[in-house]
Amino acid sequence: MDSKASLDKIYTTDEAAERLRVTRRTMIKLGRELGSCSVIGREYFFSERDLLDIWQAQRAMPTSGEGRAAKVGVFVSDVRLQHSLQRLTQRKRSRRQ
Repeated sequence: MDSKASLDKIYTTDEAAERLRVTRRTMIKLGRELGSCSVIGREYFFSERDLLDIWQAQRAMPTSGEGRAAKVGVFVSDVRLQHSLQRLTQRKRSRRQ
């Protein structure tokens, strides 16, 4: 790691939840599901980049004027891509008979 690299601002769960206008519980749930948080003991912390990743992952799909999904190229955020790859690479449990 570069010694001159600066660390983004770090938010507590309450600060991050207030910033994204969600509850504390929702903030922790989103952070854990998307892997966009740091855990130290029982406390959760969010960097500026974590908040941007969570915000991007929650974006609504665009719709056309008739209420149907518009045909646009899909942008997969880095967080969603990482989450999908983790699910695909996890070993499946063998079924006991």
